[in-house]
Amino acid sequence: MTTDPTIEAAAVTGGPTRATEGPTPPRVRIRWGWFLGCIVLGLAAIIVGWFLVSPANRLGYVAGVLAGIGTTLLLVGIVVLLERRIVGTAVKVIQDATKQARMRTEAEMHALVRDFDDRVAEVWETAPSEQAAEETRRMTDQFRKRVADVYAGDEAETPKPR
Repeated sequence: MTTDPTIEAAAVTGGPTRATEGPTPPRVRIRWGWFLGCIVLGLAAIIVGWFLVSPANRLGYVAGVLAGIGTTLLLVGIVVLLERRIVGTAVKVIQDATKQARMRTEAEMHALVRDFDDRVAEVWETAPSEQAAEETRRMTDQFRKRVADVYAGDEAETPKPR
């Protein structure tokens, strides 16, 4: 079976795999080696502890191991719950800020284009065509520089031509 390399690359990076599909959510990858290794090492430590404790103290050892396992599971559950809520909240805040910034930028760009369009129309209504063409070229250069400065963050330094 052959696969399109761009679709395969998009699937690996979590991007859209088809033109009609949206971005796919990233897969949660479990590192099974670490997972199984931790279980094996934990069980080995419990068994070694079992043999190190004298037979009279083994009941206390089992109680201690069970208390440790219970505490660990409780803490892991709390940490996972908190981590998911914190990450979810942070993602939502970033998405909202990005959406607002995009809407603000689009509104600013539309205002700049409307202003430029009005000024060009005014020039063509009042000036002869040779002069209007030259003025339009000059205004276009100024507009291009102004838009580039706004997107580069230098809008305070650029005077607004009128």
